[in-house]
Parts: sequence; C-alpha cells; structure tokens
Amino acid sequence: MREDMIYNPNYYQLRSYMIQTMEKIIVGNQKSKPHGVLFFGDSIIEWYDIENYYPEIRIKYNSGICGATSESLRWICDEAVIKYKPQVIVLMVGTNDLGNTNMRSPREIVQNVQILLDLIQGNLPNAHILLLETLPCDEKFQGSFVGKKMRSNEMIALLNEEYKNMTQIFPNLVLVPTFEFFFDKQKNSIIPKYTTDGLHLSETGYVRLTQIIKPSLITFI
Repeated sequence: MREDMIYNPNYYQLRSYMIQTMEKIIVGNQKSKPHGVLFFGDSIIEWYDIENYYPEIRIKYNSGICGATSESLRWICDEAVIKYKPQVIVLMVGTNDLGNTNMRSPREIVQNVQILLDLIQGNLPNAHILLLETLPCDEKFQGSFVGKKMRSNEMIALLNEEYKNMTQIFPNLVLVPTFEFFFDKQKNSIIPKYTTDGLHLSETGYVRLTQIIKPSLITFI
C-alpha cells in the first residue's frame, strides 16, 4: 500500500483500483435482492469466484476489496454490506493490517473488527456473520523478510485467538477455523499448494477454503 511513497508513517492510503471496486459495489447494492449471502473482506475475498464455488446459493454478492484493512472496511460498511440486506455475511480481514503500511497489533485489528460487527448487527440484527480466521503466510515472501515486519504466523495466530473472544460478544457471530487447515507447522508456512505467492490463494486453496466454509454457511440459508 505504500507504493512509491518515500514517506508514510502508518497512514493508510486508498488506491485507484480500490475506488473502482468500491464504485462497482455501490452500483451493485442499488439492484441487489435482500436475504442473500454476502462475502466481505480483502483481496482473498475479492478474488474468490463465488459464482463457481457456490452454485447452490441463488442470491450471493462479493464485496471484497483488494488491499482493504479492518479500518477501511468500516468506511464502506453501509454501501458494501448493510444496503445489500444479506441474510449471511462471510467476513475475512486482518492480513493487510499486518503489512507494511498500517502495521497494527492483533488487539488494534480486533477493535476495528468489533466496530465493524457492531455496525452490521446494529443495522441487520437478524443477519448471521461467519468470521473466517486470518490465513497463514509464507514469511519469506510476505513477512518480515521483505519488510512486512508485523506479518508473521505468530502474529496471525494471536489475531485468531483474539477473534475467538469476540464470539462471546456478538450472538450471531460464528468463527470459522481456517488457519490450521492451511498451515504447515514444520515449515511455519502456508502449505505451498494452497497459495500463488505466499499470501493469496491458488485454485486449490479456494477449493479447500470452500470445503471449510460451506458446511457452516449452508446451515444459515
């Protein structure tokens, strides 16, 4: 997110491709049908081909935004989630907060996610939210070795522990464990076949993610 900036002491910056995605999301909510399933989050969600992986779900929308953080998702919650009036929200967020622009702690990320969840449930009290654990990474390509000092599998595991505590606060929240299924403990890395670059998912990775999510998702449809 820093791109070519020579100075940026932790100030999040929107980029043109993010704004273009946001515009598509806003156009989409104007013609959306209520009571569907909405996917919301960062690039892992935006690049998730939900049409292909969830053919049995008739009403579904993807509000993923490449580069989004827990803070920036709050800024567009109304347009990207609330106005779609979904029955179920699938949320994944966290890894960009640990990158080299925001560098937020797990506790700070959770505070933002709590605000996001409060906004959603305050406006959509009957909606169910599936919060996906943040996935592991290959630290050699997506962690401190390349300047992303806060992004490590240890930090991600701490973030997921913090997420577990939130299930006691929000009655309609279900935490879906995903980390362990993508993590190679011996190598302390995401399993290679599940990723394209040490962070984003390959087709095999999306197949595995769908296998994990679908059983919980179907129960709320």
